[in-house]
Amino acid sequence: MNLLKVLACAGTGLILTACGGGGSGTGSATDNLATPEARDPRQPTEAVTPRQVSRPLPASQAGLPAASCQSGTDLSGGRSYRVAMPSRVDGAAIVFQVFEPTTFDCQTGHPLILQGHGFSGSRSTEAGSDPLAPIEPLVDAGYTVISIDQRGHGESGGTIRVMDPDFEGEDLVQIVDWAENHLDYLAYRQDNLLLGAVGGSYGGGFQYLLYNVDPDQRLDAMVPQITWHDLTYSLNPGDVTKNYWLLALSAMGDAQTGFSMDPFLRSSLLNGIAENRFPAPALDFLHYHSPSYFSDNERGLALLDSGNTTEYILDPITGQVPVTSDGRYIIKTPMAEPYPVDVLMFQGMRDNLFPFNEAYENYLTMKQAGGDVRLLTYPFGHHYLSPSVGLIQESIQSGGFYAEALPQFQDQGLATLSSCGDIELVRATLAWFNDKLLGRGDADNVITSGQQVCYTLTPGDSVNAPAVTVGGQAFPIQGPSVLGIEAPVTVLAGANPVPTLVPLTTISDDAVIAGIPTADMTLSFGSELLDSQCLESADPLLGLGTCDAILFAGVGVIKSGLGIPELIDEQVHPIRGLGRHQIQLTGIAERLQPGDQLVLMLYGQHPTFVGAFSRDLTSFVVQASGEVKLPLLSADGQSALAANQP
Repeated sequence: MNLLKVLACAGTGLILTACGGGGSGTGSATDNLATPEARDPRQPTEAVTPRQVSRPLPASQAGLPAASCQSGTDLSGGRSYRVAMPSRVDGAAIVFQVFEPTTFDCQTGHPLILQGHGFSGSRSTEAGSDPLAPIEPLVDAGYTVISIDQRGHGESGGTIRVMDPDFEGEDLVQIVDWAENHLDYLAYRQDNLLLGAVGGSYGGGFQYLLYNVDPDQRLDAMVPQITWHDLTYSLNPGDVTKNYWLLALSAMGDAQTGFSMDPFLRSSLLNGIAENRFPAPALDFLHYHSPSYFSDNERGLALLDSGNTTEYILDPITGQVPVTSDGRYIIKTPMAEPYPVDVLMFQGMRDNLFPFNEAYENYLTMKQAGGDVRLLTYPFGHHYLSPSVGLIQESIQSGGFYAEALPQFQDQGLATLSSCGDIELVRATLAWFNDKLLGRGDADNVITSGQQVCYTLTPGDSVNAPAVTVGGQAFPIQGPSVLGIEAPVTVLAGANPVPTLVPLTTISDDAVIAGIPTADMTLSFGSELLDSQCLESADPLLGLGTCDAILFAGVGVIKSGLGIPELIDEQVHPIRGLGRHQIQLTGIAERLQPGDQLVLMLYGQHPTFVGAFSRDLTSFVVQASGEVKLPLLSADGQSALAANQP
């Protein structure tokens, strides 16, 4: 994959699509249609490496014999072949590609790595070295890799349900079952399969799903990238629809998969755009298809059981999705018991579909489960611009680090974009699996230098930190004082794309802002009497008189001597409705120099949420007050920084 393609992927969300896999087959492809079989029960024994399979394996797979350590046949290595089998759920085709290790070692066996593509993409059929799908380095290092066509994608059947535990989840468990039943050269530790997973975006989502639904808890190590914690936050943060991505996902999901989007999902995305709000069953649907359901089920989803089967109906769109009579989505899979897994996660600081906050929540969840968990970032991700204007601006800006970074960016290209400083993604992935699955090497020498968090500031520049800073130094949200009295900030809402700037602080020493800012903000018309006149309901399209004010808040920087505000990492978070809002803003990371001024930028409209703004004509002018807390750190990221007041 060349640099131009990576920039396009980072800009348009193509990471969700063609960047996630695909390609023409190599060698002899097979059409192995296997009937799913139950896993053989395993009794606790001494460590067996590789696993001793108690029954004969298939002698041939439609033109390409299966490699077998048991029979000592077809062990030349480096081959790949296609496998297809019917889903245990509904009979839909499950298709995946098996990549054998380059060289077989039947004494020690070979760990299995599952690899997933991006949304609307397809499995890899060639052993490439793309950062999101590094198959070639893995098979060369002795791993077996299975690249999966997720449900509704590529050659796999069924509709796309976006990592539904009851559909995609069951399919993933079945694939691992197949591997244990048919590949006798896999490696085990204490009679447990050595299993890892890798992939970005949709290919990161499948890893968390398998972790949460596999009854045998077989995952040992994961490398998920630019993926989600809660799709309700991804697509509807602050109860505001992220319309750019709703449109993009709807279009890509159908156009590149032969209209395989589940009708319920498609209609929910489009309804969210039209009505400026998501319907409650759709939010339940998205939450259920997220790691957040398994960690906290904060929407209180109810299991479908014999006690409530008389209380639900089938949704009118597909006639298949169970919802209660009052419109709540009913689920089938209970929350799982967490178990320790070693997780190396990457997230894009400029990703405005799955921002840094999502990785941080996954980080907290997986740390609590007891594994070794690291959180790293890199410069690209899902973005609404192609290529990212801000990324280019950072690469060519004159003076200081930027002038020095441009030659490195041009020379190293892909390596710079897929790195956190000098921690390069593919090298880190291989070191992680070697350490966690094979017990060789030292991941700390490759990844984060013993620190848990790595922030990318600009391409090639990063800082390591022991933890994620949430909040930090407090600064007031206030306008110019009148007769010594602090005044609130007046903001034009509606479709206004021009930000209102609120000065926060001027930097006096070299520093970084890295982490998650927080805000305690109150929106008002400036009068308790006016605020009390809001209607509870009105026209659902415009909401006239409901005081439906919507603002978008982000932290900006005015570089010393430039005078032009730049929205850091182009990240904003929506704030909807009058009253007090205590929120986390979107995570950011930026190197700061003496004289740089930090400002709060308040928009009435932002491209990520295009078309999602206050339609209530009575709420176009509001007042904002409160405070913002900023994660200001020393230049090396190791300690909090005291900053000057404005």
